[in-house]
Amino acid sequence: MKKVYLIAAAIGLAVAITACSGKSSDRVPEESSVSSEAEETKETGEGKDKAKEEEKETEKVKEGTDNETVAVKEAEKKIVTGRVEEVKNTIVTISGEDGTEYQIDLKDAETRSELEIGEGDEIQVVFLEEGEEVKKAQSYDIISSAVLEGNLDPVIEGTIQNASQESVTIETAGKKTYQFSTAIAQIVTGDKGLAAGEMAEITCFGRPEEGVALRVVTESGSGNVEATYSALLGTLISASDSQVTLQAENGSQFTFAVGENIDATDYEAGEAVEITYEGSLTKNTAVVEGIDYQ
Repeated sequence: MKKVYLIAAAIGLAVAITACSGKSSDRVPEESSVSSEAEETKETGEGKDKAKEEEKETEKVKEGTDNETVAVKEAEKKIVTGRVEEVKNTIVTISGEDGTEYQIDLKDAETRSELEIGEGDEIQVVFLEEGEEVKKAQSYDIISSAVLEGNLDPVIEGTIQNASQESVTIETAGKKTYQFSTAIAQIVTGDKGLAAGEMAEITCFGRPEEGVALRVVTESGSGNVEATYSALLGTLISASDSQVTLQAENGSQFTFAVGENIDATDYEAGEAVEITYEGSLTKNTAVVEGIDYQ
């Protein structure tokens, strides 16, 4: 009986030790897992903070670079005001207010002006100074037009795109397209007539965009005698010693001052006549140089 108790006691002790050992083993992984997760969370947070700091530094560097680029561009931008000395296709030569001469390509430049640039015009040009001989303009404005301020009608040149009995369309060197009515125009051409591809010089009544031609002279017709004077056909409305009024074929009336050695009273009202003149019909400064019946 004593042996049985000893055996039972031994078995009980073994079971107790095994139970305690099992509980201890179960708790160790839980503590390890919690510790590992905490470390991982800490490392992740530190990584995010580091990434944010690096991103901020990158943005600062980029912002600084952008500011430097803008500063360089601003430093290179130049604004010049001067008088046009020569026009060759899209390149103009201007004499700046400081006496410096500039060659400037206006091909891709923006402008608010509807007029073509001509010699004697005063213009303001914006370009980037990059060291090249011919500057590439970003924009330009015509401050004053020699044609509009002078005692002549505006003149525009271009290549004929198409033409009919009543109109002609040209494209200028600056790639602008204009359509003109030729109802009252003096037409001077060579053998080709108003053929597409021909260069033409058009004298306008008013601004070119108004589309009224007073005179059209093609390149092939520029050597003709008719190209040396300006003329207008119409019906004589009235004539005196001092002035003559003519009604053109489109119904418009034009008044001319009478020049020296011209006796306009020899011509009867209501007759078809051709008046040759000098000066500007646009500005009402035209002077009669001759009158002939038609």
